[in-house]
Amino acid sequence: MPLIVYIIILSLGLLEVMIEYALIPYRYKFYSYEVSETEVRIRKGFIFRSETSIPIARVQNVHLSQGPLLRLQYLTSVSIVTASNSHIIEALVPKDADELRLKVIKLAMEAKNVQ
Repeated sequence: MPLIVYIIILSLGLLEVMIEYALIPYRYKFYSYEVSETEVRIRKGFIFRSETSIPIARVQNVHLSQGPLLRLQYLTSVSIVTASNSHIIEALVPKDADELRLKVIKLAMEAKNVQ
């Protein structure tokens, strides 16, 4: 393959990384979540909005992840895992993410002890 093809592929890859990096603050602004004693509600999107409700009793695990792009912006994502799915709250400040994780785990343990 000619050198120009490699340069184009590399340029497109770098452009994609730059776009993802630029969209992190956008995702942070248009994500909201609410934790109650019975559910975790996640709202996201600006143009295409969606809302997901996760029953606390169905939560099996909550974990934090932080890739290189989030690490550069000092942000963390939270994954709430149920038996059938994994729901992600993207781009939270690490302190808020850890507090959310602990709160959801505590509520899930209390819900399982009640049943």
